[in-house]
Amino acid sequence: MINLKFTHIEIFMKKIPILAGVFGFFCLISCQSGIEGPQPDPNLNVFLSKDTEVNDNLGNTYKIGYDQVSSINQDPYIQKTNSNGETVWRIRYEETPVDGRGTIIAFADEKLLAVFTLDGGSTDNKYLTKHHVLDGAFSGVFQSGYERGGGPKVSILSEIDPESGKIKKGSFVTARLTNGNTNSLSIKEIGMNNGKLAIKVSAAAWPPGVGNKYIRMPDITDADRIDNAFLMYYEMEADFSAITKAKLLRASF
Repeated sequence: MINLKFTHIEIFMKKIPILAGVFGFFCLISCQSGIEGPQPDPNLNVFLSKDTEVNDNLGNTYKIGYDQVSSINQDPYIQKTNSNGETVWRIRYEETPVDGRGTIIAFADEKLLAVFTLDGGSTDNKYLTKHHVLDGAFSGVFQSGYERGGGPKVSILSEIDPESGKIKKGSFVTARLTNGNTNSLSIKEIGMNNGKLAIKVSAAAWPPGVGNKYIRMPDITDADRIDNAFLMYYEMEADFSAITKAKLLRASF
């Protein structure tokens, strides 16, 4: 007669291979998830601003905007007022037929940063790169001018001297068409990250990549657009001389 009885030890020994297999399976899944799962990018956790008004630690207020100087023309300005609400200075940074606007202002790492937009270039002495600037403000920077192909609205990232209101340093940031003509790029947020200028942008055409001058961002196609635009995160040297990080963003911000 066949004995169908098993001791407790025998039953446990028979179950070990099964339990080991189940444990191994879940361990494999867990380990693979840890390796292959998306990792957070600490560079995108930096605080970025899109404000049009900011205060310093002395109670001064800096407001950026634009004056509608005619039915078809705007000029950008920044206004500084003290803690009593009195105007310390108010500067129009561009006063030519080119449309200009002031869009963002922020204090970051003790720097007063500002973003302007322009829709073309000009040789006029009241153009943004010549009007209220300190010597060398647009020298040795990533992009010193609008460059070829007027019309599309582009952005200028700048550092402002809080005492005089003049532009200390600045660079154009533009996209380009396949033929090389300047095309629209809008800076949406600004700040600093580990000593670098940090910005998020929306570009209508090919955005720049890393370098000390415009080089088309590599390895992107029209399929990478979100709502018809390339969304990018950039870091730039604090002296505006080069883009050191260029990252294509995969979600709206």
